[in-house]
Amino acid sequence: MADWKIKTRTPECSTCSRAFPEGERHVSALSLQGEELQRFDCCEACFRPEAGREDLFFWYARSRPGKTRALEFDLPTLEQLFLGLEGRAERRIREMRYVLCLILMRKRRLKLQRVERGSEGEAMLVRRPRREESLRVFVFDFSPERLEELRHELLQVFEGADPALVPEPVESAAGVDSDVDSAGS
Repeated sequence: MADWKIKTRTPECSTCSRAFPEGERHVSALSLQGEELQRFDCCEACFRPEAGREDLFFWYARSRPGKTRALEFDLPTLEQLFLGLEGRAERRIREMRYVLCLILMRKRRLKLQRVERGSEGEAMLVRRPRREESLRVFVFDFSPERLEELRHELLQVFEGADPALVPEPVESAAGVDSDVDSAGS
């Protein structure tokens, strides 16, 4: 299976090419183009939806040169990505959604209702607290290597960090250290 080729956070606006001064707030966004997950960074003045690009969501980030990178995200951002991937049939997207689901369940942002077995395989039905919706998440049995690949993909999506700089994760359901700071602050 091919890996997603997600570009790292860029130090300049992808539209006007102006460099982001240290500490300046800018927009980071994720979009799907076919089965490929793409990340782009824009200054606030240039950020706008584009034709042919399926934007999942965006968040605000700040440039901090010299800062040691680690996996940084906030739970609302993860939840927004999880919901944005709802209904997608691509295997890689379903795998990522499963990992996001495990993280959100660990943090009590999702609750398991039941497990179903059907023609497409095993799926969990989950819901967000205080909501009546039912969300289907397909279950995967990952090898430790594939789980590590997914962890690195999440890292690339949110920070573009060099995985060698990331400390080993604390035990978690998905193998991703989700006790982290908020992105965009």
